[in-house]
Amino acid sequence: KAYIALGSIILFMIGGYYTFQGAQGLGRSKDYQPEQPIFYSHTVHAGINQVNCLYCHGGAQESKHANIPSVNVCMNCHKNIAEVSDTTATPEYSKPFYDGEIQKLYKAVGWDQSTQKYTGKTEPVKWIRIHNLPDFVYFNHSQHVTVAGIECQTCHGPVQTFEVMKQFSPLTMGWCVNCHRKTEV
Repeated sequence: KAYIALGSIILFMIGGYYTFQGAQGLGRSKDYQPEQPIFYSHTVHAGINQVNCLYCHGGAQESKHANIPSVNVCMNCHKNIAEVSDTTATPEYSKPFYDGEIQKLYKAVGWDQSTQKYTGKTEPVKWIRIHNLPDFVYFNHSQHVTVAGIECQTCHGPVQTFEVMKQFSPLTMGWCVNCHRKTEV
């Protein structure tokens, strides 16, 4: 009987381990950093070029969701920026690497650089959401950004220094409640 009890405990622990690993796979953990189909450097965009977070994530001002920007938002600048400058390249990523990622963007939106026109042939970009909350959680970006005036970096960290975006904060209920206590909301 002792072996059966011990076996049950071991199976329970193994099941708990895989449940936890599965939850991490859903992107519900701090430092979750999936590889995206098109590399996007927040260091280059928000840091070096000082693009405001709300330019790309405008939904954060107006709605519950901050939204993953449409590639059409990227093209507002990248119609005219087909390559990065030599000074923009970072130690981790070279100019040819960044230029290749811009070409992936062009292919996705159907942009012909030589004619400066859209071809009509598009491909969806399957971005991987980084900041995931459980379905039962109600969170409204506009209440925090527009009403409370909270900076994006408060929850998302110093994104202007992230070459690869990651989940900075744990986004747990306790973490949220602590902030509400500190701010007396």
